[in-house]
Amino acid sequence: MRQFVIFLVIVFSSIEVLYAREYKWNVSFEYFFNNNEYAASTFAADNTQIGTWLNTLGGISWDNSHSIFGGINFLKIPGTQHTIDKIDLSIFYEFETSSVFFRAGAFPRQEVLSNYNTFFFRDSINLFMPQMQGVFFRLGNRNNFVNAWLDWTGMPSAEQRESFLFGFSGRASHRIFFADFQSYVNHLSNRAFDYDLGVSEQMQMLASVGIEHQTAKGFHTLVSAGILASSERLRRQQLVYRPLGFVARADAEFWGIGTQNLLYLGNPRMKFYEREGSALYWQTPFLQGSTYLHSRWYIRLLETPFAQVRFDYNLHFTEGKMLHQQMFTVSANIGNWSKEKNTRTSFPWSKFF
Repeated sequence: MRQFVIFLVIVFSSIEVLYAREYKWNVSFEYFFNNNEYAASTFAADNTQIGTWLNTLGGISWDNSHSIFGGINFLKIPGTQHTIDKIDLSIFYEFETSSVFFRAGAFPRQEVLSNYNTFFFRDSINLFMPQMQGVFFRLGNRNNFVNAWLDWTGMPSAEQRESFLFGFSGRASHRIFFADFQSYVNHLSNRAFDYDLGVSEQMQMLASVGIEHQTAKGFHTLVSAGILASSERLRRQQLVYRPLGFVARADAEFWGIGTQNLLYLGNPRMKFYEREGSALYWQTPFLQGSTYLHSRWYIRLLETPFAQVRFDYNLHFTEGKMLHQQMFTVSANIGNWSKEKNTRTSFPWSKFF
């Protein structure tokens, strides 16, 4: 750790000598409570996930578009015997202009892949594995863009398989109409000097069209429909499964109270889950059924440039049952830099905070 800090000081000092620079820093706090009442399900485990992240980040920017950042992230899980349960490093280079955005290194996944839903990344991925380690490239702006990315998730060792994800996504919009897609490939290979497992892969892409409307008074709505196509294979065994399904989405929010709804109808997915488990399948496990509806209801209790508090109540309709999930999240940050340019949002209950 000491060597890492010395290294950052040397790098930042060298850049300072050569270029006009701007120093940036940020400290953030993230608390999550995720209660999954899934005892009646054969697809997912009943559990409660709680944790607190403390994230530090500092960097130097120069030439109006180049930046280098480094920081340390600490996770504490209540009730464990460890003072710190996980330590992650953030260290990345960033290039940004009005139409190009590029990152390489280790950086928060949600800052670049927020357009992906739980059909690709289940909640626990972003709670416990928030760091993406690889590269990300985006061309365009918020409403019209295409991006490509690589997330290296496992170097081969005696205990761990080689693994990585790579994907593409994009969006094109005109007035209230839009078309978008999200995709990725999850690739699992062998452990070091152990070639018995072979290569396993999961590829999936969601393509959809819809309408989105937002007003200055805080009303937002989105409706879309599309196709979720996948290919799952165990290369050595020459086993291939290609599920196909229909996806519909309906969202609405007014005054910080909202709902997000995702419906899947089609072939059951995650065919090789018993062998590969969550290493190959990063999406919600409820896609193992042919019919699944995820209905999320939430309230933004606090929304300012420095803090956000939100409560979610999730209903999962699967296997002919209704399952419950509650989430409570608190975020706070201080610094002179943030990727999210938040402004204070006034809700009827804001006067209580």
